[in-house]
Amino acid sequence: MRPQSLQLILPLFLMCCQSSKPVTEPMQFLYFDGCPNTPLLYDRLIEACPDATVERVDLTQLEDGDPLLGWGAPTILIGGKDLFDVAPSASKSISCRNWSHGLPSVHDIEQKVTEAN
Repeated sequence: MRPQSLQLILPLFLMCCQSSKPVTEPMQFLYFDGCPNTPLLYDRLIEACPDATVERVDLTQLEDGDPLLGWGAPTILIGGKDLFDVAPSASKSISCRNWSHGLPSVHDIEQKVTEAN
């Protein structure tokens, strides 16, 4: 690579690496201890949105009938809406969420957060 090429490539590279715009809606991370995907998804969320304020909500601490109990753990909500467009269950019971296609990557989370803003 020629040194002159860096002048063209570096600005484009830096634009790609900049974090997405800040999250303006309230962000919640729904979880409970014992759900195996909770730590990994939380780590990915923090990596994707390092400047965001994330409220951690332990589902086992909520009152019966709380609407947040409709989602399985772990779940990311922005403005009260599931980041991956899953509707809450009517059962309102505490459960682990089934990520049938695997947990979202850091990149997936970044994209969805950008779309949500």
